[in-house]
Amino acid sequence: MPENNMKFQPMPKRFMVWDKKERYFCYNHDGSHIFNMRDLAVFFVNKAIDGVPYGQFELVQSTNLFDKEGKEIFEGGIIDYNGDGSALGVVVGEDGEWHLKDKNGNLMFLKGAPHQKLVGHILSNPELLEEQ
Repeated sequence: MPENNMKFQPMPKRFMVWDKKERYFCYNHDGSHIFNMRDLAVFFVNKAIDGVPYGQFELVQSTNLFDKEGKEIFEGGIIDYNGDGSALGVVVGEDGEWHLKDKNGNLMFLKGAPHQKLVGHILSNPELLEEQ
């Protein structure tokens, strides 16, 4: 039997940075909102040099899952979990797993299923949950 030379490489941790004072997701040097660990270190060193306190920022972590349109799902993401606009949930981490929490506080396992659609984020679009 041939030896399997494939080695599992976990997806590196990816984050978005929310500026609590200015109320927006910060941009990385490449123009995206997504930071890896190295980019985060550079970002925070530059902010420290500028005198901006670390407490002004909130990190949200990637789930390493994607919605039906290929958009990366992050902690705090608002997901249309039926895919038809009838039910929304917020992505939360609980006991080392990613879940969707609905408006009643019920938890459902987040699968990144082909029918789930990312519609916003709790930090930048809280009104989406109020409308439901």
